[in-house]
Amino acid sequence: MVVTGDAPAGSLTIRLLVAFAAAAAAFLLLYFPGRGDGRGARFGGLAVLVGVALALVPLAKYRSLPKRSPREHGRLVLPTLGLGVGLGVANLLVNYGMAIWKPAIHEQMVSRWAQFSPWSVVISGPIIEEIGYRLILLGGLAWLAARFTDNRRTITSVALGASSSLFGLAHIFYGGVEDPLYVVGMALKSGAGGLLLGWVFWRRGLPYSITCHSAANGTHLLLMPFLFDI
Repeated sequence: MVVTGDAPAGSLTIRLLVAFAAAAAAFLLLYFPGRGDGRGARFGGLAVLVGVALALVPLAKYRSLPKRSPREHGRLVLPTLGLGVGLGVANLLVNYGMAIWKPAIHEQMVSRWAQFSPWSVVISGPIIEEIGYRLILLGGLAWLAARFTDNRRTITSVALGASSSLFGLAHIFYGGVEDPLYVVGMALKSGAGGLLLGWVFWRRGLPYSITCHSAANGTHLLLMPFLFDI
């Protein structure tokens, strides 16, 4: 038996439940631990609700996931964590290479990273980004690509390529480092990371892409002090 998306195809009720669950998660992750006035969290939750509800439709049509038993899901956890650890190490090494090439990049990287908390790096960031870039953006791009072709392989390739490119470009602004080498390096490495995460999402589902992303960021966070003397 094959089901499409992260929920059974054709089930409006389940798709709405998934959308509301994603919206609730986005609201809580944006509201805590800072607990501001809540306007940004409410807007983020509403945006996720609408985006996920719309994105699940093309995902249900163009992406097929096999129905897995709990044991099969368990067997995928370790390989997914391994992919995340490998991605984290590769990301850190690229950052280190850029940092030793230009000391100014090193200084700006360290000062920028000091502003991020472990919560945002390992928990809230990966969840929000996977919902936004993989579930919503990838699903939307799959719908857009399907306006021009019926070939599912082409739809998948276009959606993965475009979403990972946008993911890479967006991370230029995350770093806050003003240097051409950093801009190019960040776009390329983040785009490659987005491609891997997109593949995990497309083939295994959202929980696995979140797990992979969290493992990558956690690995980077744990190993960073050994290379950057933080």
